[in-house]
Amino acid sequence: MSTDVFTERSVGRGGDSGEHLHWETALDRLELDVLLAERMLADPSRTDRLGHEPWDEPTLSGPIPADLVERARALRVRQARVEAQLTQAVGAIGRQHRFADRVDRATGRGHAYPVYLDVDA
Repeated sequence: MSTDVFTERSVGRGGDSGEHLHWETALDRLELDVLLAERMLADPSRTDRLGHEPWDEPTLSGPIPADLVERARALRVRQARVEAQLTQAVGAIGRQHRFADRVDRATGRGHAYPVYLDVDA
C-alpha cells in the first residue's frame, strides 16, 4: 500500500474549471510560503516577509486535478527540505542561547534584574 499523499483515488481526471482554479490557488499560496521560508533561510535579515498573512487551510472539494499532481509532489519535496532546514536552524539557535547563558553566568552578566538605576530621567 502506498503512503503517497496523491493516490489514484485522490486524483481527479479533469472537470470543473472553477475547482481547478481553487486547487491552483491553494498550490500557489503554499508555494509562496515555501519560497518565503527558503528566502528567510538564505538571508534571515530580509524583511520581504512583512505583510504576509498566515496560511489558512483551503476548502477544496473533490480530488486534486491530475495535471496538478506533479506540481504538488514537487512542492511537498521543497516543503520537506525547508522543514528540515528550519529544524536545524532552530536547534542551532537553541545551542547559541544556551552558550550565551553560560557565558553570562561565567562573567557575572546574567542578572535577572537591572544592576543600575538611572534616576535622572
